[in-house]
Amino acid sequence: MAVVKMNKFTAIGIDTAKASLMTQLMELGAVELNSQDSKLVDEEWTSLVAKEKRDSEVLELESKLSAIDNALKTLSVYDTAKAPMFNARTPVTESAFVSGSETMDATSADIRKVLDLNDSLRELKSGRNKRETTIIGLTPWKTYQIPLEVSETNDTYIIMGIIPPELDISLLKGALEEATELFELSFIGSDQEQQYISLIYMKEEEEKIRDTLKQFGFTGVFFKDLKGSATENITRLEAELVNLAKDIEDVEKNIANMMHCKESFQMLYDYLSIEQDMEKGCNNMLVTKRAFYIDGWVPAPESENLANILKEQGCQYEITAPEKDEETPVLLKNNAFITPVETITNLYDTPSSKELDPTPIFALFYICFFGIMFADIAYGLILATGCFLAVRSGKLEGNIYKFIKQLGYCGVSATIWGVIFGSFFGNLIPVVSETFFGRALNITPLWIDPIENAMTMLAFACIFGVVHLFVALGVKAYGLIREGRVVDAVCDVFLWYFLLVGLGLLLGGEMLFAGASVIGKWLSIIGAGGIVILPVFTGKGVGKAVGLWKLYGITNYLADILSYARLFALCLAGTVIAQVFNSIAALFGTSIIGIIMFIIVVVVAHVFNFLLSGLGAFVHAIRLQYVEFFGKFFEGKGTAFQPFMKNTKYVKIIKEEI
Repeated sequence: MAVVKMNKFTAIGIDTAKASLMTQLMELGAVELNSQDSKLVDEEWTSLVAKEKRDSEVLELESKLSAIDNALKTLSVYDTAKAPMFNARTPVTESAFVSGSETMDATSADIRKVLDLNDSLRELKSGRNKRETTIIGLTPWKTYQIPLEVSETNDTYIIMGIIPPELDISLLKGALEEATELFELSFIGSDQEQQYISLIYMKEEEEKIRDTLKQFGFTGVFFKDLKGSATENITRLEAELVNLAKDIEDVEKNIANMMHCKESFQMLYDYLSIEQDMEKGCNNMLVTKRAFYIDGWVPAPESENLANILKEQGCQYEITAPEKDEETPVLLKNNAFITPVETITNLYDTPSSKELDPTPIFALFYICFFGIMFADIAYGLILATGCFLAVRSGKLEGNIYKFIKQLGYCGVSATIWGVIFGSFFGNLIPVVSETFFGRALNITPLWIDPIENAMTMLAFACIFGVVHLFVALGVKAYGLIREGRVVDAVCDVFLWYFLLVGLGLLLGGEMLFAGASVIGKWLSIIGAGGIVILPVFTGKGVGKAVGLWKLYGITNYLADILSYARLFALCLAGTVIAQVFNSIAALFGTSIIGIIMFIIVVVVAHVFNFLLSGLGAFVHAIRLQYVEFFGKFFEGKGTAFQPFMKNTKYVKIIKEEI
């Protein structure tokens, strides 16, 4: 339950062993290769070695992967299979995976065919859109009989255009008549956006006509490359659209008929992706004419396996522990129960290699907090059952598997707390039994009813919060002591224990036992006095007065403790909302219609409350970890360990037993 210890390694080998070594390292999947860029700016290194240049190979593979990805996206549009809730990789044996790569040429030809079909489809749809747009533009001009290509005669100009819809066309005609009588104005039609007109006038009146039209917001309309009347063009374009629709349908059928290639495309994608990762890994090598150099990190438990590979390849190598203050990549390793909760840690940040992994410490708190806020037997059973069925389906992997599994734990917690608080769909059982059977059948809480014992519940939430905070401070103390900062641990943690416990006993200790307030008073004095006085002896300069500022931090602790009231608030809110919905459902009576309405209201309302309360519990359970817990000791800023291994997107390679 810690950050896995890392060792660093360096290796030098003969050029002929390079390919075999990289293959074995990828199969091992337990080393992270360092970039060599920093060494390439060092004159001592650049005089001896050069970087293994595989950039062109990487780019070429990237181009091929992009083509396959586009082909798969094209096929997905016509995939009639029901999409799964979670995408799962298809299990494939190593031999099947390798044999699939042997048909690369045929698969590449199929990919090219799909892409060509998609290009054709895109062109056809573009042509369709262009014709539809042209028809829309021509429609207002259906009554215009002059061929669209005719814009002048020997003596006249013929123009088409639009004017604003609010303009009185008689005013335009009057203005034109004042300028000249040598014109003919025709009103073609109008819509909400504009009025359509045409104008024929003598060429010698060009300047007068144009000046007048400008005053009325006239805009010319032109149909380039169209010949004949508007009606003739519309008829022709509509016929072309019919043919295009058939062509589009044929191309779409051809694409759909390529659906059988989907799995081979996916397999080739993963095969080339592995090749690309191999080339990228080789880019992390330094080479001479006959030798190579690599270095990186390996988890300590895998050091022996790495050493065996390096020996087998005839490499000279060194595997050593990192320097005392050297940062290493971070790999978390926890037991099967804790591992799913790592998703919550990773959502916040990766621990540094010098820190404790906080996951095992806060996991139970997180699960309990979620359960308290979502506390309901039925809600918890639904969540837990749904999550564990999804986990058992075998279709989940990686972080989504972990995330769903930890939500299943939260569902179990909600069920347990639902028993403790006596909630099953709120108070559904008493409401049903009283409404339809005339006698209320109540569920007895194992401990308390949060609604009837609100103050007890609030006190419980705050006490639970204090325990949570004290654990966080304990982790902080452990880290300080491990660094040799014992005095800081005393001042920043243990004296605060005295002060906070003392204040708690001083305020409410007499309810626990006689004399508690006196004990609390002295604990508070010792804690506060130590926080203020200790820096006077350990600090320097203004640091001697830092204790007064630290003591002011008591307000932050009080605010933190009060923030745990959200455990009570969300628990109460979910329960009250459920009970209100149950009461509303019961208002429809006991008739057949009343029973039907009762079922509808209960189902819809509780689905809504389930989602709302579940989201609230998840968000606030995380918030209590990130703000109140992590804020006391967790710095993060670590770099996750990224092993050189076979990463696949679509297939899961299964190693065959020899």
